[in-house]
Amino acid sequence: MKLNSHVIFLIAIVGIIAAGVVGATMLNNGAMKQTDFDGIKVSVPADSNFVKTADGYADSKYGITIHTFKNNDSMVNYLKGKSGVSVISLKNQPPQSVAFVQGDDTNVLVTNGGEAIAIGAKDQGLVSDMANTVVFSNHQKSAKPNPVIPVISPPPHLEFHRDFYLIVPILAKINTKEFNTAIFETNINNTINDYNIAADNNQLSQYTANEFAQNTPSNNGVNNQQNTSLLDNQNVSNVVNSMSSNNGNSAGGDSGGGNSPAPSIAPDANANSNPTSSVSSSSGNSPSSGSSPSSGSNNGHADNNQKQKITTEDAKKAVLAKYPSAKVTKVDPSSDFFIVSYKDSSGTHKVKVDAYSGQIMGNVK
Repeated sequence: MKLNSHVIFLIAIVGIIAAGVVGATMLNNGAMKQTDFDGIKVSVPADSNFVKTADGYADSKYGITIHTFKNNDSMVNYLKGKSGVSVISLKNQPPQSVAFVQGDDTNVLVTNGGEAIAIGAKDQGLVSDMANTVVFSNHQKSAKPNPVIPVISPPPHLEFHRDFYLIVPILAKINTKEFNTAIFETNINNTINDYNIAADNNQLSQYTANEFAQNTPSNNGVNNQQNTSLLDNQNVSNVVNSMSSNNGNSAGGDSGGGNSPAPSIAPDANANSNPTSSVSSSSGNSPSSGSSPSSGSNNGHADNNQKQKITTEDAKKAVLAKYPSAKVTKVDPSSDFFIVSYKDSSGTHKVKVDAYSGQIMGNVK
């Protein structure tokens, strides 16, 4: 089969760009290795050296602390024992997690509903990066999945009642002045809004970009590319889109490339001691190319006129998902939101529900 000259040229250009990008990444970014902590895997700096402590694991080079939990009660007791802490909104904070500062350290506790891991360090960016690489013993990952099919799949959105429903009951059990659901919701909504604005404005790859790239060569000198594609690279994607536009035969030439899938971190089948490490060469959990573009609106409802609104029943379900013991009495639609009235043991309340995402936007007085 004879190859089109444009295709041959494209392959050559892609190869050159890819080689340059890989080389630059290897030189300029800190490498990561996947390490097993009591069956929960996390990517940590490749030159870190963890030792077992009385209540977890610690690394002296970066000042990283790791604590693991195998049930909800142990998570509750751990957070209850924290004093002088403040819950914060952390950039690129993964779903099902709570972030807080204690002294000079930033900490993130992320759960899958049955087990959890708490990661702490002075470097806030490093803590966020590590928190997004968690793989629980049931193979569930902490990072928000990104769409695999460019253009067809819309950019992912964080939603409070879908992405944080496992961590809320933990905080409800604690209910101290430091850790309670009201403080958590106020803070996490900042993270949700920032993430969704980045998604709507085709800036998700920049927003979720990792400070530390997982690209250390394996022991045999070959990079282990796990669930990655050459087109995941933004520079390569731009060349492909440009070439496709010029040829006029691309079905979605103005799409911007779409989101790349979050690289998978394969479990280490040979891990017999804790912590154990296996070097990974994937790019972490951050996508490398942009998400599908929105209409250019800079607010949280970009291109609302093209999005499908949720139904009143969906709005009702969103409230019941967050307040299981509540009884919804009324749902009033508006242009961009629903006003949902409900009753519970504490009285009658009203909340505002986003008409497009189903996210609970806050109480209405």
